[in-house]
Amino acid sequence: MSVKQYIHPRNKYKRPPDYKQLAVLYPEFREIAIMDFTGRVRIDFKERRSLHVLTETLLKHDFDLYVNIPADNLNPAIPLRLNYILWMEDLMTHSKLEMEKVTGIDIGTGAVCIYALLLAKIYKCQMIGTEIDKESVEHAQKCIKKNKLQDLIEIITVNSERIFKDIIQDNRVYDFSMCNPPFFESEDDGFEKVEKILPPRNAPTGNDSELKTEGGEIGFVTKMIEESVEVGDRIKIYSTMIGKKVDLAGLRQLLRSKNIKNTTWTEFCQGHTTRWGLAWSFLPQNVVNLTTAPVIRKHGKSIVGSLKNYKTSIIFPMNDKFSCIDDIISFLKVTAKELNIKLQNVPIPEDSFDSWACRITARKRSWEHMRRKRRLAQQSALKKIKGESGECIEVEKIETGNSTKNSDEESSDKELSDKNGPLLICKFWVEIESRNDSQDITTQPDEILRIWMVFENGYGGLDALHSLRQYLINKLEVREKILDNSSKTKRKKKRIKKEC
Repeated sequence: MSVKQYIHPRNKYKRPPDYKQLAVLYPEFREIAIMDFTGRVRIDFKERRSLHVLTETLLKHDFDLYVNIPADNLNPAIPLRLNYILWMEDLMTHSKLEMEKVTGIDIGTGAVCIYALLLAKIYKCQMIGTEIDKESVEHAQKCIKKNKLQDLIEIITVNSERIFKDIIQDNRVYDFSMCNPPFFESEDDGFEKVEKILPPRNAPTGNDSELKTEGGEIGFVTKMIEESVEVGDRIKIYSTMIGKKVDLAGLRQLLRSKNIKNTTWTEFCQGHTTRWGLAWSFLPQNVVNLTTAPVIRKHGKSIVGSLKNYKTSIIFPMNDKFSCIDDIISFLKVTAKELNIKLQNVPIPEDSFDSWACRITARKRSWEHMRRKRRLAQQSALKKIKGESGECIEVEKIETGNSTKNSDEESSDKELSDKNGPLLICKFWVEIESRNDSQDITTQPDEILRIWMVFENGYGGLDALHSLRQYLINKLEVREKILDNSSKTKRKKKRIKKEC
């Protein structure tokens, strides 16, 4: 499926290049151009040389950059790289930093040092590129010299075991770092497996050092995150590109496990390809708040909408207590344990990114008993306080009376459960949704959390489902924050149309 509609709004390749014009202007492009019987000019994307010539021509035509891509090196897709660069500009602007005054670090800059060249050429910012391969360093330095950008770009050879430590100077502060890590693990044939399962739309380019690393991209970025903890705020904003959706989820969880909450992520879309950007910072949010930074995210249609079972939901905006989906998952698991409710994870489709599902089985109304016990404890505490002031209070009698009542109700629940099976079986779907209808522009994330409750079975029926929902609303402390039901909004819109 094409995702080009979600390309960054300032990306000049929202409109495809004019191949006919390029063929007229550049002889080298004319050599690889193909004209069909309708007069339309195209190129063979499955031919490696064609890709290299296209990239070199676009850099010359659109950015006045003169680059020669070595035959065995990775071909940098310009629209995708430009998406990343424009996002970095968004983050710098959001942080009130001027691009011509910032200093950035490009981790693994490669033989073409594409990010450094584009950032220096477009914005005149200072760039430091790091690279472990000596031949790539030499070629990158030739590219810099050829384009007369030596005053703005510096290339440093680094140790493969160290990502930031070889370049960070104690007396300097750097504004951002960026990285396009190798996707595949060095110990397996991941790249070959992908080629066999899904024939590539484009010719594969790049050597092993550019495509593979121990532990794959998740291993590399994990090391990057761990080193960033030591480097701290000497780099204001850390960022990286991610090639696999499942890796993005794991790395976001890793950041949370290290108590790094000042984070954000975005999507880089071009043609039929989607990549992801992840950024984090150790600066206080009153200095740099990444959680409100501009992003592009595609929000797919919720799978819950297609379910025919009765469903209801709890909707509330993200907050400090519930700032991500993991917070809700943890809350539901702890609550289920407290209520003696069985909770089982349910598999979800791979493309359902920020979502989670489980099935709960309740054999009695334990949440109602918990509410009574909590009320009783509050009453008992209040009676004891009054007793200390000199009044004579029979606290034990009150407790005994209520305990008897609870015990009788629990026995009644047990008899029903033994006779009729579970009180309630329902499925929970937890999703992150966007309140912004615009999907193809850069926006500040305005996201909400929704807990769908889908009835499946149980002698308690819908009454038990709604009773549990009310208990969760009270325990979540979101009563005042619940948003209007979307169906009500739709009905209002229909009414307005009729009146018109």
